[in-house]
Amino acid sequence: MSFQDNEYFVDAIKIHFLGINRFLENKLLLNTFYLIFLILIFMLIIFNFLYQDKKKFIFLIDSILIETIIWIIPTLIILLISLYTIKSSFYLNPFKNIYLNIKPLIIESISLNWKWMFIFPHQKILSFNEICLPIFIPIKLYLISNSIMNSLCIPKMGFQLYCMTNCIKYAYMLPLKHGISHAISSNYSGIGFKSMRINIFFVSKKTFFHWINVIKNLISFNIKNYNKIIKRGYFYYPKFFSIKNNKIFFSILKKK
Repeated sequence: MSFQDNEYFVDAIKIHFLGINRFLENKLLLNTFYLIFLILIFMLIIFNFLYQDKKKFIFLIDSILIETIIWIIPTLIILLISLYTIKSSFYLNPFKNIYLNIKPLIIESISLNWKWMFIFPHQKILSFNEICLPIFIPIKLYLISNSIMNSLCIPKMGFQLYCMTNCIKYAYMLPLKHGISHAISSNYSGIGFKSMRINIFFVSKKTFFHWINVIKNLISFNIKNYNKIIKRGYFYYPKFFSIKNNKIFFSILKKK
């Protein structure tokens, strides 16, 4: 899917939304509303026609033709809404990669009590409760929980994904606008639940790699440090580390 071929489409999204998923979801809801509104207009026209003349009203009460029309047209509209919704749901499937012409950025996320851990395996960095994402680059996000079931929700991206132990989930997204957003845990997980907020910065590709290079010069993180981090508690501010072992995510999975 190439967005450079349709500049108007891209500009429309950039004005209002940070991601294409949110734009398409809103478009789906609006189009469904318009189709439902057609039923209301149709019913108003019919009732207006029936009540204009009492003789017509008496005649049309026993009219098979009118009764058939009154039932068939709304039924067809509802069928159209159903087909449109089903088709759109498959298109908006977060597990489907619709950006085949661009290699995605891999991010591995782990839900801890009460913090979010993000690993950039190819860039060899790790962060807690804050990430930068490059615009116009597809993101493939892997997700797992270290303890109880949790849910990562990014409202401005139209993204929400549940995670649990021993189960890797993944989803695709595509940021399309510079800006700042927040992600939250939308599944209650205890007293530190309110601290599970993530700062997300949508930046240019150049700024993203600058952010990566700065973190690479910080203190190194390994699986031993992870055993200390998993203890219950929350951070008052984000933390960043460089990593040498880019297989931390799957090492944690094997330990479960």
